[in-house]
Amino acid sequence: MYVIFKQRSPMLIAKEKFRTNIIEYILYMFHVEDVIRINKLDIAELQKNVISKYNIPENQLKEITNWYNDLIDQMEKGDIQESGHLSSIKELMFNLNDLHIQLLNSLEEERYVELYHWASDYIRELKAKMNKPALTEIEVCLDGLYAFMLLKMKGNEITDETSEAMGLFSQLLRYLSKRYYEIHTLHKPI
Repeated sequence: MYVIFKQRSPMLIAKEKFRTNIIEYILYMFHVEDVIRINKLDIAELQKNVISKYNIPENQLKEITNWYNDLIDQMEKGDIQESGHLSSIKELMFNLNDLHIQLLNSLEEERYVELYHWASDYIRELKAKMNKPALTEIEVCLDGLYAFMLLKMKGNEITDETSEAMGLFSQLLRYLSKRYYEIHTLHKPI
């Protein structure tokens, strides 16, 4: 599970996902954090096991190396070598959770409230299993989806209930992502 993509820079993939789907961006960055951890936050290990596997020009390989170095520095400064997320990712998750709360309290967001209603029991159940009371509901959904993706990648058996829960989380987060971009597009200067 070392190489994510062989032809495209992970940095460019992250930028593209950030512009197009904030939820996919966060999940992608969870994976990047794990790849860095698997390689012991060691740029030489990343170079050997990940960066050297990309079939791209040398200047892009150097950019990737610098990107990974920067992420390693951020992870060390944030004391998240073993677990946790980059501060920029945590900030995005909190912003999404704030939007989640705003949408739940909006009379105009009937569809979001309906999606949340379908997912809420699963969110509470997963949060209780995780035993992390400080996690927001959006963090629970994101952590659940990431764990689900890892299970699927490993070929583990997945229960129907888990598949149903993750489907509901996906619908909720897809809608949240759509609203996130609609709101942020409105606030961009022309």
